[in-house]
Amino acid sequence: MLGRQQIAGTQNAISELFKNAHDAYAKRVRIDFFEDEGTLIIRDDGVGMTREDFEEKWLVLGTESKAGENRKDQFRPPTMELRTVIGEKGIGRLAIALLGKQVLILTRAIREDGLHDLITGFLHWGLFEMPGLNLDEIEIPIGTLPGGTLPSPDHVEGLKASLKTCVERLIKDHPELDFRQVLAEIRGFQPDPGDLDRFFADRQGDALSLGGDATGTHFIIAPSNPVLAMELAVEERNQDYSFRKQLLGFADEVFGQATTPRITASFQRWTADALAGAELLDPETFFTREELDSRSDHLLRGTVDAFGQFSGNVRVYKQQYEGMIVPWPEAGGTRTECGPFEVIFGYLMGRETESLVVGDDFSDLGRKLDKIGGLYVYRDGIRILPYGDFSVDWLEVEKRRSKGAGYYFFSYRRMFGAVLLSREANENLQEKAGREGFQQNRAYRQLRDILVNLLIQLAAEFFRSGSGERAELFEKTQAEMRRRAESLARQQKRSSEQRKRLAKTLEVFFESIKAGAPEAAVKELRGLTRSRMELASRIEDQDKAATALIRAEREAIAGLNGLKDRYTCKRPAGVALTKELTREIDGYRIEKARLDSEVFAPFEEEIARTLGEVARQARIYVDQRKRLEERIRSLAGERQKQLQEVVNQTRESASDTRKTVFDITQKAMLALDSTVRQIEADLSRTDLNSLSPQKIEGLRKAWEDQLTEIEGRHRDALMAARDMLAALAENLRTSDGEEPAQIMEALEHRMLALEEEADENFEMVQLGLAVAIINHEFTAAIRKVRRSVQELGQVSRKSTTLWPLYQSIRANFEHLDGHLKLFTPLQRRLYRTTQEITGKSVRNYVTDLFKNRFDRHRVTLECTDAFLAATITCYPSTIYPAIINLVDNALFWLSNLKSERKIRFDVSAGDLIVTNTGPSIEERDRERIFERGFTRKPGGRGLGLFISRRALEAEKMHLHLDTPPAGFSVAFHIAAPTLRLS
Repeated sequence: MLGRQQIAGTQNAISELFKNAHDAYAKRVRIDFFEDEGTLIIRDDGVGMTREDFEEKWLVLGTESKAGENRKDQFRPPTMELRTVIGEKGIGRLAIALLGKQVLILTRAIREDGLHDLITGFLHWGLFEMPGLNLDEIEIPIGTLPGGTLPSPDHVEGLKASLKTCVERLIKDHPELDFRQVLAEIRGFQPDPGDLDRFFADRQGDALSLGGDATGTHFIIAPSNPVLAMELAVEERNQDYSFRKQLLGFADEVFGQATTPRITASFQRWTADALAGAELLDPETFFTREELDSRSDHLLRGTVDAFGQFSGNVRVYKQQYEGMIVPWPEAGGTRTECGPFEVIFGYLMGRETESLVVGDDFSDLGRKLDKIGGLYVYRDGIRILPYGDFSVDWLEVEKRRSKGAGYYFFSYRRMFGAVLLSREANENLQEKAGREGFQQNRAYRQLRDILVNLLIQLAAEFFRSGSGERAELFEKTQAEMRRRAESLARQQKRSSEQRKRLAKTLEVFFESIKAGAPEAAVKELRGLTRSRMELASRIEDQDKAATALIRAEREAIAGLNGLKDRYTCKRPAGVALTKELTREIDGYRIEKARLDSEVFAPFEEEIARTLGEVARQARIYVDQRKRLEERIRSLAGERQKQLQEVVNQTRESASDTRKTVFDITQKAMLALDSTVRQIEADLSRTDLNSLSPQKIEGLRKAWEDQLTEIEGRHRDALMAARDMLAALAENLRTSDGEEPAQIMEALEHRMLALEEEADENFEMVQLGLAVAIINHEFTAAIRKVRRSVQELGQVSRKSTTLWPLYQSIRANFEHLDGHLKLFTPLQRRLYRTTQEITGKSVRNYVTDLFKNRFDRHRVTLECTDAFLAATITCYPSTIYPAIINLVDNALFWLSNLKSERKIRFDVSAGDLIVTNTGPSIEERDRERIFERGFTRKPGGRGLGLFISRRALEAEKMHLHLDTPPAGFSVAFHIAAPTLRLS
């Protein structure tokens, strides 16, 4: 059949119908595919067709109704700009034949003389496929309805009856043909346009209708081509865009001057029992202007003149090149047949280490490029197929790249952009009859050659190794980025290894604590110390006995210090810790403090007591001066030894900075030596014989603590310096002195990227909070539906309770459907401009969302007249989630209240006020409740108020607590500059 021969596939057919809607000055065209029923509905809000148009143009196959002189007859609404006609082959109507076997057409026109009546028609394409039939034998039933009236099922049956009469006549005239399948499909076709209109009105806030004063053309097609469902199933199974990639970006709003498309296209897929259709052509699925301008590593934008010479701007990474000229040598001084055009494209490097785009931004754009990357073609703002599909490498980018990736540089899957044409300037570029690209004429070959030359020259000028100063700058920048990434990777690896070692050390520490190893070790040391002292007490020579006792004490102290060191974990210097490790370190500090106070310190005191007790029992005189000198000398020697070890390690690790390290270590040693000499001098000046044992013990403790403190302070500082210098020395050796600065640069770069990513993710967190609340309502409603279904199964069909139960089920399903529609205002990306929101709409929104919980917890929502009359101008996605959070919190605290439960919405000069009668907020919590992670709600996350305040502040609003009015205990105020009181 003519239509199927000229249309390449279902996507081409849909694109043709989009083009027809564009030519009809539609602002919107929508396709709804009900997969389980095999029904396809195509609607637009264009100027529609009159009965004359329908009969003499649309039904006359192959007529180029919009070509040549016929263009003058095209009606243009006086409020709309003139559109260039893009569908003039007379095959757009035949595209429907590829999408389904029969179609009900509804169209209503507006012309200079005003609104026309609704025209209806019904036809089955199978009749046109019958061999031997003449077109004049087929009668197409046409009906007319008064303006604003939709066809009833009876009207549709009348059209079907007329067509069946025609088929029955054809059966008589052509007994050799089999019309059974046609008749069966006509009988099975039972659409109800009125019911469909109500269905879409309930589920689509901007539903397209032909009721009232609306105009446009609607097609109801069934049964649809089974290939359509198969293609969608393949796309879903492979998780690619194999179906939608030819329909995305139908009208340009990214590459040209227009920031909003003149027509928006939608394709919604409805699966069985779905309450909403899945949108396949979401604008965010396609490329965005922000991605082109800000998230591409390289960007080209310019024009090609009538002689094929390019002039424009090129950005390579952050380096701008203005007024770039790329000549096309084949022009020979004559004008090209393809004509002048614009070209713009961005390019993303294949590796993140060579890209300015980092993190999720790189991954997201990379995945998008894998699915829909390529160089598109637009004529007068409307996409020309199949260009842009990476499987159609019309400029042979990948073919050249396979010969030499470094030489030709560009990859089709890493570039995204467009060639911008117009019918006026590029009239010699003719599309094929089947709309599968341009005809291979001279104009097309020139266009292609100019673009190929442009890509080759750009690669040579900017990206090819050894080809010039600009390419050298690119290579240098690329190498710097690669080195920076590698340096960061090495640093992260080192930090990861240190974190692993710390984690292992902490794990061993906690296992030892759990097993009681420190207490057991102290117990063992206690027994050993006592046995040594008892052995010393049995020595007959008093001096030798005293010396042995002092030695036993010294060895006990040394053993205790060894235990302390064994259970000491040092946090590596200059290494960031994970949240889990930070919690482990906090736990370690608590356990270490307990060990010091409950295990080690008591044993240290016990050592001195044991020595005194053993000496008294054995009547051994212990020279306290000698004892203290031995203790101090021993401790000093031990500390000096430990400190010297750290000093030596530090000097080794910092061989490249010997002088600085030497100064630091000498200072530490001098400080310790000075402290030792000071203690020795104090000891020499002290008359120990005149002091009590308690006083002597106090002096000993103070001097030992002084030694330990000075040694520990310098030792910790030097160990930190040792670790940092070791990393520095390694970095210097492996990178010839460049890596440290690169690490700092890489870290700062990463920090900035993460900050930007956090700002972008913040919006999604805000949306997620609202979704979580709505999900709560879905759960509650579904439970009710289940109960109703269970009850319904227990009663007879003739039971008088059937109808109330049916009402309950229906009400709850409508409740769920209502919540589904409430998602829409929360999606900020659907609202590029602020909106004027009334207090009444806020009340209705909250009431719809929380009605079940209001009833369940017996909470009353009050709204003052001033609030209902007030308006605020802002993003719905900012104000709605903030109010939802305040109401959700209030409902939680009110639910267990025994007194009156009320929430009130009010306004004052510049403030929107949400008050409730729940528990008062303590003074100490009045600011803390807005901090991230703080909550008094059991199981709460402490994010709601924090996110709400941040979101509001981004829109110049401020959320804060204020004095509640009489009868209320909590009052949240949202200071809003755009709030207007009636």
